[in-house]
Amino acid sequence: MMSKDTNAAPGSTERTQTEQIDLIDIIQQLWAGKLIISIFVIICVVLGAAYAFTAQEKWSSVAIVTLPDSGQVAVYSQAQNILYPGVAPTVSSIQSSFFDRFKGGLAALSLQLQNQKIKEYLTSAPLNRDQPDQIEISYTGDSATEAQSKLKTYLAKVDSNIVSAIDGDLTANIHSRTQELKESIASLEKVAQEKKNDRLTMLNQALTIAQHSNIEKPMLNNSTGVTDDTLFALGTDALTAMISNYKNAPIPLGEDYYSTVQNLLAVQSLSDDKRIISTFRYIMKPNVPVSKDSPKRAIILIISAILGALLGSAFLLTKNTLKTR
Repeated sequence: MMSKDTNAAPGSTERTQTEQIDLIDIIQQLWAGKLIISIFVIICVVLGAAYAFTAQEKWSSVAIVTLPDSGQVAVYSQAQNILYPGVAPTVSSIQSSFFDRFKGGLAALSLQLQNQKIKEYLTSAPLNRDQPDQIEISYTGDSATEAQSKLKTYLAKVDSNIVSAIDGDLTANIHSRTQELKESIASLEKVAQEKKNDRLTMLNQALTIAQHSNIEKPMLNNSTGVTDDTLFALGTDALTAMISNYKNAPIPLGEDYYSTVQNLLAVQSLSDDKRIISTFRYIMKPNVPVSKDSPKRAIILIISAILGALLGSAFLLTKNTLKTR
């Protein structure tokens, strides 16, 4: 039977005993110098409390917004359908376009506020990956009411600027479309007048031929077979009456003309009032924060006490070590 080896390395045993003695000695030194450590703790806690109770408070108000609803862009959508019948953008594309412009304006304002001499913090981010069209916006202020008020103000400012820009574009499009339709109407009228003039010229030529041929009465029993080349066969009496009536008749206008006039009247009837309501819709309006972001007084005091204890211990051990040497 093999005997159990109870021999241990002498050096290992000595190191273990030395470490135990050193740890006990450190604990004894710390306990003996507990007054000094307590003084360090008190000093750090007092300094931490001074900072915690005098530092500027920070509060964050939060709002959640998403695409404008169909009612907010309904008048704009109708205006687009009147301006560009058949090729106007859909309501959903208008909603997405408005919200994209709002997000761009929000990002620009956020950058502008951070570049000020006194920085302000307006941040935004998607609520989650599955809903990128829902964004959370926050503003950090010096008080709860200020944070809420500033967030409302900045969101309204961005929205107003984008609405003004879009409405300006729409006004320019209305003016441009009005001019385009007026020019189209004038062109159609000119073409119709030229057709009338051509017809009068042809009738006058037929009258001249009839006069030279001494044809006063119609030579044809059935006028349905008359062509432009045989108009003279109607006789001078009939041709004279036709020319007189045709001169006083309105110019011959087709369906394109009346359709264009109708479109022009519709464009001119577009109202300037509330064509665009908003470029976003609230899911949650700016709230009044119930807890401040900073300073966290309890955490600051706890960290101050721990730091004081560490500094006091380090000072005491260093002092004893130098005294021993």
